[in-house]
Amino acid sequence: MIFCTIAAASAALDLGIKQYVLDNVTEGEDRELAGGRLVLRRVYNRGAAFNLLEKSPQFVTKLSAWLGAVLLVRDVFLLRKKGHTAEKTGMMLLTGGALSNLYDRVVRGKVVDYLAFKSRWKRLSRLTFNLGDVCIAAGALLAALSRRK
Repeated sequence: MIFCTIAAASAALDLGIKQYVLDNVTEGEDRELAGGRLVLRRVYNRGAAFNLLEKSPQFVTKLSAWLGAVLLVRDVFLLRKKGHTAEKTGMMLLTGGALSNLYDRVVRGKVVDYLAFKSRWKRLSRLTFNLGDVCIAAGALLAALSRRK
């Protein structure tokens, strides 16, 4: 049950932050956080990561839903195994992040991104992401590393 809580909590936290950003941050506004190292902003992404396929949002939504279903089936089988704590934790982080972004795609028609790093490199400073994206990346890395023998 703890693993399902990880997925639910990561999705809920990301969706809560997204709602805060929608309610309190205007488009084009940048708020510095963490001593200026991070920036809070409101950006929409209709495509996949890095705005890939942004001109095909319905395809991205359908693909995300299909991949989400495959992920949930895999999770069910993984959760039935004994042990595999790191892999389960990683997969639940990944699932929570994926579900949060899928919710955005289905309900809002776009994903709300809100965090960026402040950097002297403009390209890096323009990259905006959300906690769901962080959970997806961290969860995938943790799950993959835990499977190495």
